[in-house]
Amino acid sequence: MKISVLTPSYNSGKYIDRAIQSVISQNYENFEHIIADGGSRDGTLDILKKYDHLKYISEPDKGQSDAMNKAFKMSSGDIIVYLNADDEFAPEAFNNIYKAFQTNPKAQMIVGNLLYTDLEETTIRVPSAKYLDILPYWLNLFPNNPVSYFYKRIVQEKIGGFEVQDHYAMDYSFLLKAYKRFKIVKINVTLGTFHSDGMNKTAVVDTGLNSHQTVKQHLKTQSPYLLPYFYFIFLKGMLFRRKSAD
Repeated sequence: MKISVLTPSYNSGKYIDRAIQSVISQNYENFEHIIADGGSRDGTLDILKKYDHLKYISEPDKGQSDAMNKAFKMSSGDIIVYLNADDEFAPEAFNNIYKAFQTNPKAQMIVGNLLYTDLEETTIRVPSAKYLDILPYWLNLFPNNPVSYFYKRIVQEKIGGFEVQDHYAMDYSFLLKAYKRFKIVKINVTLGTFHSDGMNKTAVVDTGLNSHQTVKQHLKTQSPYLLPYFYFIFLKGMLFRRKSAD
């Protein structure tokens, strides 16, 4: 089972060596690591050139989604996983994924736990494998980072590429479609670490607003019958948060 690790990158020299090392240290031979770089000027390319096993391009792109699509087109693996340049895999993540797919042959996506670390603390995030559970984005029950889910190639082939104009919620939009259409299996294993240093893209935008718009658009086009349910739980959640704040 070949695993394709796909990394979008732009001026990632501060972190990308850590990401690459987390792949190399997996003790799993059948993998490829593809990096789609957007034309970095900070020394990222000097780091990439140190590793003979990498397949990479460096050219101007239209943002992270564009880079993710480019990397997928360059890949040939049976299993796909995206690794952001500032994140890392947990030890033995690949072997745990291999075992999970062998144990669950009908699974099309395997989801695991995630370590989230910021400047103040490290916490573990445990996602759900149920479609309805990931609609209320404020509960953080969807996989918060692509390092924590691996999926069969056919999933992305069927869903299609990431929307190039979507720069902030492309992962969540993809997950909503995948959870609706494919078999998701959850394992109680931590697969990687999502690092937030206060400067990453997700730390400096209104992720709640982006997620809200993403869910609404998804439901309008994919599951319109669930819109009343979504608005109900959204308003219920708002009332609960206001009471808790009083």
